[in-house]
Amino acid sequence: MELVSRHFPKEVKRVGEGALRAVVVGCRMGAIHARILAQLDEFDLVAVCDLDEMTAQKVAAETGAPRIYTDYATMLEQERPEVVAIATPTALHAAMTFQAIEAGVRGICCEKPMATNLADGREMVERCRKKGIALVVNHQRRMGADLVAMREAIERNEIGELLAIRAHCAGDLLSDGTHAVDSALWLLGDSEAEWVIAQIHRQLSPSFSGFRYGHPVESGAMVLVRFANGVRLELFTGDLHDPLRTYQDYEVVGTKGRLWRVGDKAQPNLFIADGTGGDWVAQRTPDGLRPVRCEGNGRGEWRPVPLPTMESAMVRVYRQLARMIWHGEEHPLAGEKALRSLEILMAAYESARCRRKISLPITQDAFPLELMLREQGELP
Repeated sequence: MELVSRHFPKEVKRVGEGALRAVVVGCRMGAIHARILAQLDEFDLVAVCDLDEMTAQKVAAETGAPRIYTDYATMLEQERPEVVAIATPTALHAAMTFQAIEAGVRGICCEKPMATNLADGREMVERCRKKGIALVVNHQRRMGADLVAMREAIERNEIGELLAIRAHCAGDLLSDGTHAVDSALWLLGDSEAEWVIAQIHRQLSPSFSGFRYGHPVESGAMVLVRFANGVRLELFTGDLHDPLRTYQDYEVVGTKGRLWRVGDKAQPNLFIADGTGGDWVAQRTPDGLRPVRCEGNGRGEWRPVPLPTMESAMVRVYRQLARMIWHGEEHPLAGEKALRSLEILMAAYESARCRRKISLPITQDAFPLELMLREQGELP
């Protein structure tokens, strides 16, 4: 497996190119995008947009964006941006991507997941391909130091032949499980998925409406994916994830050892157990199951994995987007890669709907969860 984009130059050499005119739509999640765009020389943040004017004003004040809008189409028409960051609810991603394409942009950074169905996802990729538009989907964990270090350790055969990946996260499969699926693909060098089998449950309550980001969601999911290289991904989301495991907890199992990413927030958050021992042992803590440093001269199973020194994942996402636009360089978050993650997710929902194993590629273009709910009379 070749590790693409292991190290990107901090500065992008531009040949006859000025800073890319950039806008952001959706100023809640988009606030992060706006801050990154405002700090990078490769971009000129010219406007932000949100239906709530006060939200847009707050982000503009924080980032120095000179103009705010409450209408996306108006912003596209008046600003003529080269780059659009789409950070709106999931159900709007595809339509807003199509609007950006028609507005003549050169690059799009769309929040994950890229769409709520395969038909939209495929059209996003194909229309950008035909027009030469750089499309990336923000599965930014691929570009974080911990996921880079995990893939490098796998490539160096530090845990032997890969057998399985186990992933846990709260939240729904489409909104949050998409990160776990995409991270697994990254660690496996984007190996092809062969089949998916899954089960979900959906239990409405006063605290759970069954909808999120403009689309229906489930309460919990269990997913098993078999890849062409023989590795299996076991994924648990929502109320079916292990409550002792934190958000985006990944454990990679090999013939000679294991790698454990202990979620996003633990410091350190990446460990290896390869039979040689270490100074950390897995224990229950108030924050869940995680490695804890042994007391005294005690020895444990785990030791931290050194992480490479690099800029933050989101900074690297946007720097590489500029290089993709200017020089045609590959991007780890390219739309084609995100489409493969989306297909696995849709196969999981289709498996739960049809109560059988689903072989890939799949032909179901609609959102299987919506089909299921219509069949059960829960949606019109």
